[in-house]
Parts: sequence; structure tokens; C-alpha cells
Amino acid sequence: MEDTEFDLIEKYFSPLGQWSLGHTLVGPGDDCAVVQVPDSRQLCISTDTLINGVHFPAGATGQMVARRSIAAALSDLAAMGATPFGMTGALTLVQISARWLEAFSAEIGDLIKQWQVPLLGGNLSQGSELSITWTVMGLVKPGEFLLRSGAQVGDDIYISGYPGRAGYALDCLLQSREVAASLEKHYSQPTPRLELGEAINGLAHSAIDVSDGLLADLQHLLTASGVGARIDLAALSADAQLVAACGVADSVRFALTAGDDYEVCFTAEHDQRKALELISRQLQLPLIRIGRVIESQMVEFENVPGHLDTALLAKHAGYRHF
Repeated sequence: MEDTEFDLIEKYFSPLGQWSLGHTLVGPGDDCAVVQVPDSRQLCISTDTLINGVHFPAGATGQMVARRSIAAALSDLAAMGATPFGMTGALTLVQISARWLEAFSAEIGDLIKQWQVPLLGGNLSQGSELSITWTVMGLVKPGEFLLRSGAQVGDDIYISGYPGRAGYALDCLLQSREVAASLEKHYSQPTPRLELGEAINGLAHSAIDVSDGLLADLQHLLTASGVGARIDLAALSADAQLVAACGVADSVRFALTAGDDYEVCFTAEHDQRKALELISRQLQLPLIRIGRVIESQMVEFENVPGHLDTALLAKHAGYRHF
């Protein structure tokens, strides 16, 4: 007998709702989820849709689709400094593959525990293209959330992690070139910087999730804050693995313009440097100081490596859906 929508939900997804943090009163299986929201917290909500052949390669495994899609959604909570509270998902399948669904469901089961984000419910349907939409919710103390609009003149500008590695790995994948596993995992297995977001909440003046490219997303932050930036490109050429793979100029280009990083770009005043160095050590996560906020509403570059056209960089708008 052919599986129905309800059979698939019961088999692959309803059991995932059994793991919770205690605030889920009704999880997957009813018309709505019911959760208890603490009186002393405010709720942050974000929705992301990821589509086959756009946000993950055509034919991607269920494990990769689950990991990349959930990481992308939770990265928005990290940029706000929010603690994960729960999520719902809507999956559109072209056809049923038990092996794919088993891998997809198993990875979700691991990630909701690893990243402490209960699955509250969702929807399953059939369509002409594989896609997954996650709505994620996070908690903050009243008024204590990070926005794009808080950057101040004189602030240091930081980027977390290893910008450019995911973009380089994707470029290799699209061109059927070999790529080292240490670089490839940044594309196939991204990690939302949830701990970082919570740690810098109260220290940073502004923050943004980097998914469409560092330069493009930084520009969104600068525009929202009404300021500009002076970027030291030497700071972005310190990733020895990426430099070894593609050279200094291309490593900087990937770091600035390639998407799929799911890192956090933020600004903080000079006096927070020691505190941020401590956070970096505690989380074992690089926090690269790449420049400073300036009054002039433009982006300037310092220490430009040879063969890198900054005029083209300045015009780079990042990934666009349309």
C-alpha cells in the first residue's frame, strides 16, 4: 500500500516532537502546537525557504538538506542574540524516497538536540520542486536584541569563523573540482553561531547574519545604521587553508563575495576588544576584526592584494533571487 501524507508524518516526523525543553505543551500531530512562553522574555521569529538547485545541489542527500536548511534558519536567531525556543517546518517533496526521508529525519533528530531547538510541528506536501521552509523562534530579555541599525562611528567590525570557505567549496562542487574535506564541510555542514550571538548580546552595537556574502550583508548593516566602513583586506587573507587552496587574492574575493557562510558580522566599540578575545577563546571560534565604521556612507578598502579589483568588489551586491 502506498504511504499517505499522514503515514509519512507519523513515521518520519511526529517522533521528533517527543524531544522538548519543557515548554512544549502540544507538539506535532494536532492542528497547532501549544507552547508556554516565559513572561520575562520577548519572542524573535524568522522564516527561511530553501529550494533544490538554489540553496543546496540538485540530488543532495537528506542529511545535507536538513543540515544546511536548519543552519540557515537558525543563523538569523544567532544574529539577533536570541536563544532558540522552537521551530516548525514545511517540506515539499517531488517523490517519496524512504532512504532520503530516513536520512533527513535522522539528521533533524540530531540537530534539534545539538542546537537545543524543539520541533513544534509542520507540514508535508507534494510539488514540482523539492523545498523546505523553516520558521524559527528564539527568546531574548525585553529590549535586549541585536539589530542591523546600531553601528556607531568608530566601532570595530568583526566577522566570525572562516568566511569564504563555503563559497570556495561550492565553486569546486559546481566545477567538479576536488576540495579538501576541511573546506568542504563549511558548505555541507554549516554551524549557526548561536552561542556567539548570545555571548555578544549586550557587547555588540549591531549584527547581521552573513548568508549572501560578507560585503553584501555588511552593506545592509551599514545602510540600516547610516554609516560606512573601512575594510582591511589583510585581515581577510589570514586563512592559511583557503590561501593555500586558491591564493591570496581569490581567498579575499571569496571571503568578501561568496555566500553560504552563515557567520555573524557585528560591530562593537574599541573597549570591547579584550572581552571579545575572551569569547573567541571560550568558543574556540575566530573573531576576525576586519575594519572599522566610518562616518562617510561608503565602503573603503586598505591593504588590497594584487590582482583584486576593488571597483568590482564595491559594486558586488551578493546573491540575488531575482
